[in-house]
Amino acid sequence: MVRRQIPAWRDLIAPEDRALLETRIDPEQWYPMATSERLGLLILEHVVGRETDAIRLWGRTQVQTILSFFPELAKVDEPREAVVGLQHLLEGLFDFPAVAVEQVDGEQAVLSFAYGMSAPAEEAVTWQTVGFFEELLTAAGAREVASALLERTWDGAPRTRVTMTWLSKRATPRPFFESTRVLLVEDELLVAKGLVRLLGKSVECTIASSATEALTLLETHAFDAVVSDFHMPERDGLSLLEEVAQRWPSLRRVLHSGSMPARARQALASGVVHALLDKPSSRDVLMAALASR
Repeated sequence: MVRRQIPAWRDLIAPEDRALLETRIDPEQWYPMATSERLGLLILEHVVGRETDAIRLWGRTQVQTILSFFPELAKVDEPREAVVGLQHLLEGLFDFPAVAVEQVDGEQAVLSFAYGMSAPAEEAVTWQTVGFFEELLTAAGAREVASALLERTWDGAPRTRVTMTWLSKRATPRPFFESTRVLLVEDELLVAKGLVRLLGKSVECTIASSATEALTLLETHAFDAVVSDFHMPERDGLSLLEEVAQRWPSLRRVLHSGSMPARARQALASGVVHALLDKPSSRDVLMAALASR
């Protein structure tokens, strides 16, 4: 992975924004939306590197913090109520309809977003919001949460529209999760750290940034499962999992990627991998994939 060289933050941030950053944040005060957008674009460009997976995952990891500030949301144990409750919360944070619930029923919702930002910022905040809604649904008892963009403001639509689907908690439960020691193979450090936070303290995670590092760790440490991205420098994740299947056949093997290679389905059918997950997946999907066979 090529490390990005980040210029000194004082050279990047506008003077009016710098003044806000150098003073203590007051939770009771309102701050300019333009400042939020400018700072967000700097993070997007120089820290995240425009990785939408990392932004979406960051949205997921924010949920528990937000629930600590708004305990009424934490008490919701029905996915539909969670969607409506979050909309009401956001209505109190914005003086314009940034987020709207167009439709919500037992296991599906259609949401629309319009933050009124520039195209890059609008795309970034959309993925952050999608990730947040996905994890909030999971916290409210939903399983196998999935999202798809129907329309995009950065492509010219008046609002971004997203459909979200899930299985209710009344569905047949997943197998009990037994794996505790997981090797995460991910060359984007922000994504890897987000996955660690997402899986929580019940899972002992070790991060490897390449297939070579992963093999070294597997030779010297004990693991129950390997979760690997596909696109990595030097060697792809599926090739790594193929070697893991030969050398450590008892390990659970999961391919977690934003785009699956053509041979992934064949690897799943042959048992080389045990699960194919779209990146980034929610905590319940990851836990279910890691569950013992």
